[in-house]
Amino acid sequence: MKNILKNLTKVSLFFFILLIIIFSADKKAYCIQDTITLPSYFDNTLYEDAGGMISNGRGKYMFAGKSNTGLIRRALLNFLAIEFFPPCTKVLSVNLKLHLAGGNPENKTIEVRKVLERWGQGNSNAPGLEEDGTAASSYDATWLHRYYNTDLWSSPGGVYSGIVSTSATVGGPGYYNFNSTPELVADFQSWLDNPSDEFGWILIGDETSDSTAKRFHTADADTIEFQPEVTVIYETAVFNFYLESLIEGFWNGSEMVEDVMTVKLHSPVSPYNVVDSASAIVGTWGGQFCFFNAPPGDYYVSVHHRNTIETWSSVPVTFSLNGFEYYSFKDDAATAYGSNQVFKLAKYCFYGGDVDQNGFVDATDLVSVFNDANLFTTGYVPTDLTGDDLVDVTDVLIAFNNSNNFVSVIKP
Repeated sequence: MKNILKNLTKVSLFFFILLIIIFSADKKAYCIQDTITLPSYFDNTLYEDAGGMISNGRGKYMFAGKSNTGLIRRALLNFLAIEFFPPCTKVLSVNLKLHLAGGNPENKTIEVRKVLERWGQGNSNAPGLEEDGTAASSYDATWLHRYYNTDLWSSPGGVYSGIVSTSATVGGPGYYNFNSTPELVADFQSWLDNPSDEFGWILIGDETSDSTAKRFHTADADTIEFQPEVTVIYETAVFNFYLESLIEGFWNGSEMVEDVMTVKLHSPVSPYNVVDSASAIVGTWGGQFCFFNAPPGDYYVSVHHRNTIETWSSVPVTFSLNGFEYYSFKDDAATAYGSNQVFKLAKYCFYGGDVDQNGFVDATDLVSVFNDANLFTTGYVPTDLTGDDLVDVTDVLIAFNNSNNFVSVIKP
């Protein structure tokens, strides 16, 4: 490189560097990156109480630690993240900011953990500094209840992950940042991917001794700037792709067992290199795949599943920047390259039985399925060709028929 640069003129050097920049540019330049700051949507405090009758749903403060009487307080907060993000969002960074109003001024570690069960906020509003809470209202979370006074936590004190998502050392009053970690990012991403599982975070303080409780402001704080907030850096996909496809053994004529599929985008010209890939859960009505790396263009689509024949689109599919593309295999055999599908119960399906994923359904696959059926194997195993977590004669028949018909991958 040094000798090459010595022989370049200033003009040619400029173009040489420009070419290096162009060809070494990260494909993710096609992604749209953005930052959003959200206030907490609702919050509450779990006050240790044998009767489960204390809460503070609309209070200005939430607590984490132990009171001066030795009773535990744990703060809950939720941001309802899915309301603010587009489909195919990839979370890159998450920072939680809280404002401490008071409490024990000694430095204490406050942990943030993912809550695993849904909980609520009622209209209870404790007086004064709110250390002891007040009588719970309907739908309030309490020490015993997710929703007062009907739905209980699986265990008193809230149900939360054993993994610390992030933590911070908290001393006297002021702002505290709980910095981004892979665990905090994973929490937030899981809520965007599965909105029905968004139950927020719980703050766990020092519960080893009395008088350690920290008093944080809530979403109902008088001063807006004191409200909890989360800042998220994220990127959205270059394009997203909605796929409808069925798996031979998983389809019963009205429903398909859900399972993970992977879609690969291939160059439309030989040797059809893979440009990008994405995985998603696909069921009866299909699944959505998000691509972050491929530039806009035409791509052959190949679909992969743990025990079916790799299946390609019959023609390249055009993907536009920030576009939403749709492709269905199930209504016409010709949508698959070489019409490589089986007709079953009024729909076209991917062939099952390629247990070892070598591109063929052959004797090796059949023997694997037969042996597991003979052993009554259960669970999420590749030899289960029907997705019912049991390897039996039905799986054997699928493998036998497709092996006997020499079913294999057909691609450009």
